[in-house]
Amino acid sequence: MSEQKYTPLHHEESCEAVSPYRNSGIISKRQLVINIVVFFNGLFAGFFLNDAGLKSANNSQYSLVPSPAFEAISAQPLTLTTHHEVEGHGHKSPYRGFPTPERTKKWMDLMNGYSIRVPSTSLDALNLESIPLNDDSGDVWVSMNIYHHLHCLDSIRHQIAGVGCKAPHDQASNHTAGYDEDGEQYFPPHIDHCIETLRKRLICQPDLGVRAIAWNPDKPGVAFANNSVESACVDWTAIQAWTKQHSFTEEERLITKPDGTIYRGPRTPPARCGQ
Repeated sequence: MSEQKYTPLHHEESCEAVSPYRNSGIISKRQLVINIVVFFNGLFAGFFLNDAGLKSANNSQYSLVPSPAFEAISAQPLTLTTHHEVEGHGHKSPYRGFPTPERTKKWMDLMNGYSIRVPSTSLDALNLESIPLNDDSGDVWVSMNIYHHLHCLDSIRHQIAGVGCKAPHDQASNHTAGYDEDGEQYFPPHIDHCIETLRKRLICQPDLGVRAIAWNPDKPGVAFANNSVESACVDWTAIQAWTKQHSFTEEERLITKPDGTIYRGPRTPPARCGQ
């Protein structure tokens, strides 16, 4: 805390002894003014500290694991966002539906910032090392978990649609009828990895919001969950702006391989399915 400069009150320089009470026993005007000022200062300080405490509490879950990206949301409290959706329908989203080229571009734009540069010192608290950039900046190449998770979702949606998937063992792209070397029915390893990664992530920081249950007016005796729910969300726009400022591309030629040649990358990975 910075040192505050003390400003003496009027006549206080002479160290005059001012009695807090008049002959009548009633508090002096000067003492009354001081008491009022102290009271309101304390009141405003209380409001300020309480608001700051709420913001800190709202973001505390994101500060437990050190991340250079935390600065993007450290000053922003979590906000309540209502997701309007009943029985999985009614909400128009550019990310939903069959993976057409237009929708796939939307997903790729969502993952823009997959590779970013940060100071190597920002990894000290995590006890991590990463590939350095070759521009003598002291920065290193990293990627944030959220973009890997989005890549996994994009891969799963392509796997379901059977679009853009590589053929395992030179067979059909959406191959599930064959068996692997252990005699078990084949399941694409990368998709398996993605599902397990997202499963762990969902139970790591579960959304504890509740969904109300109602009777379906069009189907007597049938109950359904109302998915119009509120969620505590970070400012995703702020995160995207931060990653954009710290991202770099293949064209910048900032990665040198161990053999001294330039690495062709980084690139935002497309959906990977079928294998």
